[in-house]
Amino acid sequence: MQKLKFLSLLKKLSKQELEDFHKYLKQYHHREKIGLSVFEYLIGFYPDFEQSDDLRLPHAYQNIFKTGFDTDDHAQKKMLNTASDLYKWLKNFLIISKTQQNQALQQTIWLSILQERGLKTEFSRKAAQFYQQTRNAPFKTNTDALPNWMASYFHREQLAMHSPLTHAKAIQQCTQTMTDCWEIIRLKMACEVSQVNKVTSQTSAPQVHEATDFQQIGLSILKETYEALWRLTDSGEEQHFVRLESLLKQYGQHIDTQELEWINRYAYNFIAHQSRQNQDDIHYERMHRLDIIGLEQGVFFRNGYLPSSAFGNIVTVACHSKDFEWASGFVREYSHIILESKRQDAILLAQAIIACESGNFQEVISLLETAVFEAQLDHLRSKSLLLRSYYEFPADQDLILEACAQFENLLRRSPKTEAVKAMLAFVLIFRRIVAQKSSKKVILDRIEKASVLYSRKWLIEKTVHYSPKYAARAIAAERHTQAIK
Repeated sequence: MQKLKFLSLLKKLSKQELEDFHKYLKQYHHREKIGLSVFEYLIGFYPDFEQSDDLRLPHAYQNIFKTGFDTDDHAQKKMLNTASDLYKWLKNFLIISKTQQNQALQQTIWLSILQERGLKTEFSRKAAQFYQQTRNAPFKTNTDALPNWMASYFHREQLAMHSPLTHAKAIQQCTQTMTDCWEIIRLKMACEVSQVNKVTSQTSAPQVHEATDFQQIGLSILKETYEALWRLTDSGEEQHFVRLESLLKQYGQHIDTQELEWINRYAYNFIAHQSRQNQDDIHYERMHRLDIIGLEQGVFFRNGYLPSSAFGNIVTVACHSKDFEWASGFVREYSHIILESKRQDAILLAQAIIACESGNFQEVISLLETAVFEAQLDHLRSKSLLLRSYYEFPADQDLILEACAQFENLLRRSPKTEAVKAMLAFVLIFRRIVAQKSSKKVILDRIEKASVLYSRKWLIEKTVHYSPKYAARAIAAERHTQAIK
C-alpha cells in the first residue's frame, strides 16, 4: 500500500492538518464506515509509512476487517477503491483549507461567481475593493503576480461595464499591471531557461524588453531584479552582476525571503558553473558577495538554523576569494546557529579549509588525519584537503599514493553524483602528478578535457611546476603500444 497516491499525499500533512482532516471526515463522511476504518488504521503509521508487513494489503485488510484477505474475492478492489475515495476527500479538504487561508483566492473565486451570475452591482463593488487591497499590499514574491493580475482583470472588467471612456486611464493602468505581472513570471522562466541553456550549450533565449516603471510597492523592484538576473545568466557580464547586487542590497527587504533565496540561488549556481569552467578569481568574488548578501537577508537559514553544507560552502568561497579574515570571523559568529549534532564536524572542516587555503598545511594534517565525518560530502572534502596538504607539506610519496588509492576506492563505491565525479577526476589527475610518470602535456590535456573537476585551478598550478621523472619511459611505452595497434 506504500505506493498509493493517498499515502504519498497524506505523509505531506502536518500533525495539525492530519487531525483536522480526521474531523473533516467525521463531519462530512461519517456514514463512510469503511473509509473511516481504513483511514484510522493508516494514520497509525504516520508520518513515514515505512515498509511494514502491517501496511501490506493482505495484512492491512485482515487487521481492519478482522477477516482473511483471501476469503473475500472483492477484498483488493474494496481497499483500492477506499484509498481512491480517501484521496479524493483529502484533495477536497486541502482545496477548502487553502481557500479558507488565502483571502485573495477566496475573492477571486467569489468575483468569478458574481460575474457569472450577472450580479453587476455587487461584482463592481467587490472588484474595486479587491483591486485597492492588492495595490496597497507589498509585492514581495513572484506568486504575488497572480492575485495582482486577477484583481486588475476584474477591476478592468467592472470599469469597462460603466462608461469606459471616462475610466480610460484607470483601465489602461489595470492592463499595464496585468502585462507587468506576466512579465515578472516570464522573466523568472527566462532565467531558468537561460541557466539550462548555459549548462547544455544550447542557443540562449531572445533578448527581453527594457523594464518599465510601476507604481505599486515592490512590483518594479521584483521585475527589475529578475531583469538583472536574466541578463546576468544570459551574458555573464559584470555590469549585470553589479546591477543585481545593487538591487538586492537596496531593495531586498521588499522581496519575500523565499523569493530572495530563489534569486540568490540561481545567480549563485550560474556563477558557480562559470567557476567550474575556468576558476577565475572574479567568479569566487561574486559568489562571496552573494553569500554576504544572502546571510544579511537570511536566505540560508532553515527553521532558525544554518545548514552545515551552506556553512562549509560559504567558508570555501570566502577562502577562494582570499578573504581569510572574514572567513574566520564568520566561523566564530555563525557556528552556534548550526544544529548541535552537526556543529563539531562543520567547525572542524571549516578550520581545515581556512588552514589549507591560507597555506598552513601542517595544521590541516593535524586536524583531519584522524577525523571521521558523518556527512558524505564533508568526508570527501576532508580527504581532498588532506591529499593537497600532504603534497604541499610535503609528505612521503608512497604515503600520498596510498592515500590516493584509498580515496579512489571510496569514490568508486560512492553514488555517482557530480561531486563524486569531480573528486574522482581530481584524484586520478593528482595521482599522475605525484607518481611523476606522465608528461606535463598529458596531465594538462587531462585537466582541460575533464568536464567536472575539483580544484582545477590548484591542479594547473601544480602542473606548471611539475617535473616528471619517468615521463620519457612512459611516452616510449605509449608509442610502442600505438605502433603495435
